[in-house]
Amino acid sequence: MRTGLRFRWSCLPLIMLMIMTSPASADVVTSSDKILNLASQEGSLLSVLKDYISEEYDNLRDLSAFLSARSKSFHLSNVEERQSIAEHPNGAYALIKLFTTDWANVLERNPAFVNKLRELKDSLPVRADYEGAMSAIVRLQRLYRMQVPDIYSGNYLGYLGPPLGPTDAFEVGRQAFVDGYLAESISWLELAADKQRHEALSPQTLAHTLGLLGRAYFYMNRTEDARQTYEESLALNPEASDVIQLGVELNVSDTESYGLTSSSWHDTMSELCQWSQTHRVAKLRSYHVCRYKPSLYLPYVRFQEEILSTSPYASLFYNFVSDTEISQIKNYIRGRMKRGRVGEAEDGIISPIRTSDLGWIDDHSLDDANRISLRIKAATWLEVDQRLPEGPSSSEAFQVVNYGLGGHYDAHIDPFNKA
Repeated sequence: MRTGLRFRWSCLPLIMLMIMTSPASADVVTSSDKILNLASQEGSLLSVLKDYISEEYDNLRDLSAFLSARSKSFHLSNVEERQSIAEHPNGAYALIKLFTTDWANVLERNPAFVNKLRELKDSLPVRADYEGAMSAIVRLQRLYRMQVPDIYSGNYLGYLGPPLGPTDAFEVGRQAFVDGYLAESISWLELAADKQRHEALSPQTLAHTLGLLGRAYFYMNRTEDARQTYEESLALNPEASDVIQLGVELNVSDTESYGLTSSSWHDTMSELCQWSQTHRVAKLRSYHVCRYKPSLYLPYVRFQEEILSTSPYASLFYNFVSDTEISQIKNYIRGRMKRGRVGEAEDGIISPIRTSDLGWIDDHSLDDANRISLRIKAATWLEVDQRLPEGPSSSEAFQVVNYGLGGHYDAHIDPFNKA
């Protein structure tokens, strides 16, 4: 009897522990064998706890190293210097890459840390932003017809910025391949392979690059180049996924190229972007004149106008908006912009053909907008009244657009069903 009593009392703390920590049904207390097994189970718990602490210690050590490295890099420059670098395409790409690779790994491994970032998490870039940054670099390359070595070194038609690295060259080349720009992909992957050979990177890394380069050759109907590249990559690492895929594709006959050719509108846009700022037209014609146009209201006010076409009439006004007005508009619209969509406002969709944030400012919202509207009326002699909210209006509200890295809006037609 005493033994039974001593057994019951000695197990009371263990029974209470199981009741407090487990919401499930009480299956231990109903069996003396299970209760006796608890005497040895704590050893297993201690062993698991030791391993967990060890893993957490290693993780915290890695976090501390990451914190130290990033803090050192961050504090080497001030805010103005960092923003200046971020304005360059390579700098913007590197910044987005930092958050979607190194910082993303930290966040993925530390969910408790993520919970402390509720206010910041939604503003951080994601993988799609990283891919969009690489696509933007390729878009700039095509539009301005820049050479890959120049972009790699940070030279965008004389606009200098930070250089890229061999891994970046591969990643941009891979994104160009995914986007279907095979000629651009070849340029990037050839450069990446050269840099990897020069820096004696691992054979596996070079094999992966050569495998993808060979596939780009193949789809551009450069079969002999594809075969030579395949042989070189096969000797380095036959298990690389793109090497395997290249071997499969080389064994398939009559495969057609899916390379994209430059459309006429893209050629036109490239020409427009490369024209001299002195003249806005390719060839001077009799109607092409620059003049001082009188104001509709004030006889002593003149506007600098360059007539580009008379049928239809199109002209360009210079020095029309002051820097102060521009600053006021930018300050007002910050925090009010959203990702631009394609289609009707309510049913519009996010699309890669339009990469920008935008917002609207009507004349009733900002004095500077109202003054600019009146100036437009004085210069063009057109009505600019905005009858809100119902209309009809003689003009839209001002649309303010903020383009990011390689931001663009493809050539398009705006159809309106409303009369």
